[in-house]
Amino acid sequence: MAKIKFGMMMTDASGKLGGQVFSKNRGGSYVRTKVTPLNPRTTAQSNVRGIFAAISSDWSSISESDRASFNGFVNDYARTDVFGDLRNPSGKALFQRLNQNLAISEQASITVCPPPIAVPFSNTRSAVGDASNTEFNVTTDGDTDGSQIVVWATPRLSQGTTFVKNKLRQLKVAQGEPSAIIDIWDSYTAKFGAPQVGDNIFVGVRVINAQGQASPLEVVKAVINA
Repeated sequence: MAKIKFGMMMTDASGKLGGQVFSKNRGGSYVRTKVTPLNPRTTAQSNVRGIFAAISSDWSSISESDRASFNGFVNDYARTDVFGDLRNPSGKALFQRLNQNLAISEQASITVCPPPIAVPFSNTRSAVGDASNTEFNVTTDGDTDGSQIVVWATPRLSQGTTFVKNKLRQLKVAQGEPSAIIDIWDSYTAKFGAPQVGDNIFVGVRVINAQGQASPLEVVKAVINA
């Protein structure tokens, strides 16, 4: 991995170019050789890919007026990219984004784009496991009534690992409410095995409303007690 320092002609870079990948961390910007990881093709991955492929093909089956509704709202659903610039999605990308969020949160799909509304935060306070009572409770106190709460978690990680975004796997979907205690023990154990005292585990929580908008991912470090 080589570090880089940008000058007047180029001030920042991110993503792939040829066989190189530009990125940054706390030490600054760097470039590394692109590596294609092995694809394990797990059942969960295959299911997700199938859902995403179906949603992509659904775009061509909706009416022209329905497609126009998504094209008409692209400015309202703009996102900030890695450089801090505001970017509009295409109408198709917006259709896919909202319906993918609805699919993973077990909600009905939409064919007409609604105007965006504020999405509540889960205000995730803690993720505490109790090995003796076989409980693993994620506690939130945000008013998420009318939305769905999606919970992700990591497997047991080596001590000191803190960058976990790419290690989170979806575990459970729960109905939103003004405050919630979501027990993920069974879901976690089925996917990763029973958590043990002292395990380095992180939990992520996201709220998705009925029109497919999602809150930012909130990540907390879990505590596993005896």
